[in-house]
Amino acid sequence: MRSPGRLVVLAVAVVVPLVLTEPYHIGVLVLAGLFVLLALGFDMVVGYLGELSLGHAAFFGIGAYTSAILNLTFDTPFLVDFLAAVVLSAVAGLLIGYPCLKLKGPYFAIVTFGFAEILQLVALNWVELTRGPMGLPGVKRASLEVPGLFSFRFESELSNYYLVLAAALACIFVTTRIIGSRVGNAFLAIRENDDLAASVGVNTFHYKMLAFVIGMTYAGIAGSLYAHYVGYVSPELLSFFYSYTVIIMVVVGGQGSIRGTVVGALIFALLPEILRGTQMYRMSIFGLLLVLSVIFMPEGINGVLERAGGLVRRRRAVA
Repeated sequence: MRSPGRLVVLAVAVVVPLVLTEPYHIGVLVLAGLFVLLALGFDMVVGYLGELSLGHAAFFGIGAYTSAILNLTFDTPFLVDFLAAVVLSAVAGLLIGYPCLKLKGPYFAIVTFGFAEILQLVALNWVELTRGPMGLPGVKRASLEVPGLFSFRFESELSNYYLVLAAALACIFVTTRIIGSRVGNAFLAIRENDDLAASVGVNTFHYKMLAFVIGMTYAGIAGSLYAHYVGYVSPELLSFFYSYTVIIMVVVGGQGSIRGTVVGALIFALLPEILRGTQMYRMSIFGLLLVLSVIFMPEGINGVLERAGGLVRRRRAVA
């Protein structure tokens, strides 16, 4: 996207909640923004490294549980909860990524899936800490406080929307800078052929670890914001549902593309709500659209946009 296009998209993102004034609609947009964060983190691993992680939901849950436990147990400020969730998610990514990234193909996918399942069992059975299947209700909404200067609590749906939007834009900016750098070139070289990349001096394991930790940190950010927005955390956050939902978003949107990932996340986060009026046929229509998109758009939505842009440029050149 060129700069004018980015400005238009940013303007739309800022204005949309002012047009859709219903709290329910804004709440749906907040959840869509959280899925954007999750999808960006997942795409960092699958899109730019070519490694399929089936345990992405685990780090979403780590971020959510960290914020919830600190807030409910110690009544810590939001920034402390948030930073702790980010750091713990990054550390967990480091500890899990170190052994897992030495594996390739299906072995990597199986191990990450197993980690998420184990973590869900821990959340279900460590009742003293997580309250098991009852979950952790009563997490306070996010707030920014400077003693003696100001205090602002994100109570409204609108304020939470802009908080999530700011987090998503920050992650998009960081991803853009990384992918446009030498680090991003190393990621893409590893994705295309890691043995060839290693033969020309690229430390493939180092860069894989970096991408994995960044991606899991994004998931932790999403988890922390989710906990403070919804106010309730349960073991379901660690379930495979969130992992395969994000996989759908990234694959349909277009792997290895920030634009495609964002568009795919928004479409598949909002589509179930758009189809709510179809009642019992909603999930069937959702599944049919997914199958059709995979068949007719194998490169994802971003591939379609790229071809359309190329066609427009060629016509302009001819004219």
